[in-house]
Amino acid sequence: MTLVDRTQLIVYIKSPKHERQIRKFGHITYINRNEKWLSLYINTDKLDWTITQLEKLKFVTNVIGSNYKELKTDYANTLVE
Repeated sequence: MTLVDRTQLIVYIKSPKHERQIRKFGHITYINRNEKWLSLYINTDKLDWTITQLEKLKFVTNVIGSNYKELKTDYANTLVE
């Protein structure tokens, strides 16, 4: 079994009822119905295509990619008192 790189997208929508149509792009992990956004995980190799397709939809207001992979995760040189 091989692991596939996945990326999180935050998708802002005009109405929570449109989340059903976004399910075909990836795996929805969280939906905030009050602030009208959802968390979507997609395969990294399809990232550019998915973002362009999501931005074309009339009910999507904004798409933001996660910066998690850019965070520093090397803690070996930190000072411990």
